[in-house]
Amino acid sequence: MVELERHELLRPAEAGARLIALRLLDEARAACDRLANPEDGDALHDLRVALRRLRSTLVAYRRCLDPDATSEALTLATKLAGQTGGAREAEVELAWLRAKRDELPPSLRTLLDEIATAVESRVLAGRAGAGHHLAARFAQLELELRASLETYRARVAPGDHSQPSGFASAACEAVHNAAAELELALSRVTGPDDAGPEHAARIVAKRLRYLLEPVRQHADDGPALLADLRRLQDLIGERHDREVLAATLRGALERAALASAQALAAAVQARDTRAERRLRARRAESLALELMRRARAESDALFGELAIGWLAGESAPFFARVDDFAESLRQLDSSNLEIERKYLLRGLPERVSDAESVEIEQGYLPGATVRERLRRTVGPRGARFTRTVKLGTGIVRSEFEEELPEPEFMRLWPLTAGARLRKRRYRVPDGALAWEIDEFLERPLVLAEIELPTARTEVHVPEWLEPWLVREVTDEPSYTNLRLACEAAS
Repeated sequence: MVELERHELLRPAEAGARLIALRLLDEARAACDRLANPEDGDALHDLRVALRRLRSTLVAYRRCLDPDATSEALTLATKLAGQTGGAREAEVELAWLRAKRDELPPSLRTLLDEIATAVESRVLAGRAGAGHHLAARFAQLELELRASLETYRARVAPGDHSQPSGFASAACEAVHNAAAELELALSRVTGPDDAGPEHAARIVAKRLRYLLEPVRQHADDGPALLADLRRLQDLIGERHDREVLAATLRGALERAALASAQALAAAVQARDTRAERRLRARRAESLALELMRRARAESDALFGELAIGWLAGESAPFFARVDDFAESLRQLDSSNLEIERKYLLRGLPERVSDAESVEIEQGYLPGATVRERLRRTVGPRGARFTRTVKLGTGIVRSEFEEELPEPEFMRLWPLTAGARLRKRRYRVPDGALAWEIDEFLERPLVLAEIELPTARTEVHVPEWLEPWLVREVTDEPSYTNLRLACEAAS
């Protein structure tokens, strides 16, 4: 089952959607490769599930993907799913029949075995049919879809500092939409004998479940929501399986009745009274009817559970939880973003003399691509120790920070040798925002930073700061703290 890491949720929507689809494609490929092993009874089922997850992802995030390749892949995936469906339904029927065998008297078990044998033949035929051309069709789907998923185009406009929508926001929207669709589908289920609306609700429940799976660990309620959806899916699915089974049993009843009638007529014609008495018992028909009654009773009990938990407004608390979960995803898309502008000053403004200040000592752990920052901040409220990762450059960057116990900080601090700096930070409020003035203690350098609510927020330099302003250095690599820390040691 695919699961995104937290930093992957913050990637652009186009990248996140492709990442999930590619991993699901890998799962489908692995299941398809297992079909060649006749002893692997789960390969076909795993392939069907992987294809369903892939289809749900392609549909939900279609606007983030290549439209032509996505449409072609959906068409091929639908054909593949149809090619594998019959065998799976027969497998479910066979398992139910075998489970009922020990509940019957020995005299009826032979008759049940005859029905089970016929269903098992359907299983084997279905598996053989599913395997025919299946690998070739999947290879076609994989080849075209993978190529479109591995790359995408992004527009770059000079001077545009806006941050593209992250995948967490796209996932929030997809979950909201699927939940609304499921709520509507459940409202159309009015009774136990109308299978159409139930089947539609089951399909939508699967879609919602498959959308939640990759992001389930990024909000507290995710695993519980998945468990609830699995139960809903099982309730409706098991009722559907009983309907399919009932059709099989009706066929068995009709064949048994015809065979009994023909044999009974032959016995009467032959004046075989013993055969006539035996045939009038109609044991085969009685067995089929008994199995049909049991399947119907189970189906009615399942509908009762469905009605109590999900119908006539009973599901409202569940959908409120889904909404909360989706909104928590949206929050992830913004809570870890640092949006700021940085300016070079010619000196320390007089205004900071009355401002609150803290002493900061920070260093960077070794790393080839990502450099983690350790920081010790000492101020009026004591000392604070943090570990931070920043991703990206320019105005908008992702920032992940956690508090560290002092012993852990001291254990890691020696690793930052050669990449450290010290500075005094003054915080000057400016309306709803605040300016942070950094006075570097080991070089003649003063920088001013302001954190913004959005990348489009216009910055108004206050009068007290304007005379000290040299220029904006947000996009100049030489003024990043990491570069300054490494230069201080050289």
